[in-house]
Amino acid sequence: MVLIKNGIEKAGSINKLGRELGYRSRVHPGWSIRQILLGYQAFPLDRLTRMAEFLGLSIEEILKHQTKPKAVTIESTKDALMRNGLYCYYPR
Repeated sequence: MVLIKNGIEKAGSINKLGRELGYRSRVHPGWSIRQILLGYQAFPLDRLTRMAEFLGLSIEEILKHQTKPKAVTIESTKDALMRNGLYCYYPR
């Protein structure tokens, strides 16, 4: 969550972050970022590497904070979003 939050802040919006990471949808380049943020899809390694470069972090440091897929639940996602000030992305 913190990684994506920092990326959104640096890029200026979720759509701009999506473009920085190489997503090319004309309608909503931030859609995949939103899906990752909500725990609906995994963060592809190539996009995660681009995120690390964009934020000036090492990929090794980021990978230390991986979450096991079974630990991603609606409640854990809501809690993490709330803790990081991203409550506008609550899953329904």
